[in-house]
Amino acid sequence: MLLFGGLVPSAVAQERMACAPDFSAVTSDAAAHRLVREGRLVAIRPFPGGPDDIGYLSPAAEAARRHFIGMLGRLVEQDLIDSLEVLPEYRGESIVPVRLRFRGDHSRGGGAPFEAVVEIW
Repeated sequence: MLLFGGLVPSAVAQERMACAPDFSAVTSDAAAHRLVREGRLVAIRPFPGGPDDIGYLSPAAEAARRHFIGMLGRLVEQDLIDSLEVLPEYRGESIVPVRLRFRGDHSRGGGAPFEAVVEIW
């Protein structure tokens, strides 16, 4: 976060970094399923109607993902977007994405594209 022209993390950002989960050791479905049973991860299909692959998110990230999917549905209904990309970003060998990037726009152009990011860990 930029603060007074320099890079200074805010207290909120520092607190988030200190308590953010670390899923770097989750490198297999077995490890992910164990955390699903513990309630620390949620198994999901990354996007409704998308591939049948299973992904894993923290419960908070899953709530944010559902929120954005609802927003995107409304934008489609209003004909403001007609294409969408959901781009997971990974770190190391972990199968739990670090973040999900949502990008939506309309083929006819105009309007600003929709962009949102769900931070996971």
